[in-house]
Amino acid sequence: MAKIASVVADMERICETAHALIETAHDRDHVAPIAVPDERGGFGYAFLPYVFPVVLDAMALRDQLLRIARTGQRTVLVTAANSGVLRLFCARHVMEEVEEHQAEWATQKGVSVPLVHAVWLDTLAPLLRCVEVPTGLAVAGEQRRLDALDVRGSKLGDPDDVPTATLALLLGAPLLSRDHKPLIAVYGADIDHVALGRWLPRLYDGGDVGATGSFLQSVELLGSVLGRGVFVGLRELAGRVPWPWLLLGGVAAGAAVHVFVPSATQRKVGSVLGDGLLSAVGLVAEMARLRAEAETRFEALLPDQPSWNQIRNELGAAAGLTRACLYQLARSPRSDQSAVELSALLGEVGVRPRGPAVVRAALRRQACFDEPYPGRFQVGHPWYTR
Repeated sequence: MAKIASVVADMERICETAHALIETAHDRDHVAPIAVPDERGGFGYAFLPYVFPVVLDAMALRDQLLRIARTGQRTVLVTAANSGVLRLFCARHVMEEVEEHQAEWATQKGVSVPLVHAVWLDTLAPLLRCVEVPTGLAVAGEQRRLDALDVRGSKLGDPDDVPTATLALLLGAPLLSRDHKPLIAVYGADIDHVALGRWLPRLYDGGDVGATGSFLQSVELLGSVLGRGVFVGLRELAGRVPWPWLLLGGVAAGAAVHVFVPSATQRKVGSVLGDGLLSAVGLVAEMARLRAEAETRFEALLPDQPSWNQIRNELGAAAGLTRACLYQLARSPRSDQSAVELSALLGEVGVRPRGPAVVRAALRRQACFDEPYPGRFQVGHPWYTR
């Protein structure tokens, strides 16, 4: 019984430590400088196994803008996007609507107009990717819903939202909106639009995915470093992985494990990991469990996706390739990819183009793709650059 009680106590400490690490990650990310695109319009690397694309409409941005200006604090959405967990996309008309109406919104809510504009320029706009939404890439079922949305004055119609709904479908991304019309166009008539409208609490899950993802990636990378006997690259690795709790040693190699943490949680983490390798493995396992749980909850927001065979059969090879490029680039940890790199990513989902030259031509043919550096492509472009 004493041994069982000891195991239970160890498990409880591991769970507490995992949650403490996540909370500290949120605290750290909440005050981190906003990651702005570079002078060429390129966005930064997420340092995660993959990221979650999200599409926002103008009202979702309005809510974010006014809340940040009124409270002086970042929202969970902004924190998660800035840390690389979420990747935010908007159709061009959404960005234009925010530019046009932000002063009006501020006045209506009694918030300083210059303050709202400053929040837009310095906090929100740098995190948004403006996309020229392509047409002709939706399969029949999706197109029927988009056509219904395109009828002004009808029960399900609001043509202004067609580009936003189209973008969510093409990226296979959740649409953050409180308007049931575009939500029905994206998710179908059976959508629980009230539940989907309550998206803000779910974004805390997105943050957890990022924290645990970074932690587990650091374990994998450092295990590889130890396995090769390469310690000189540790400092460089610490700079690449934005996670303060780097394991010095490889769990897979059976070496001793140490964790660097901020002072607020250092004693708690030390008490758990001080028990040795078994506790370290338990911590990694608990972080993996939390990540999977958060990931599952977040992915419940994703619209149904047609298969790549269906897309290719209905739309043709060229349209299917464009849509597959949109889907993969939106999720790639490295925001920009070369045609060679993207060809390999497409192969992972069963899309096999006839060489990188075909992929490169498809990327340059559509305005939804931007080429911030020669031969490297991303979805969308920044609204402002440095």
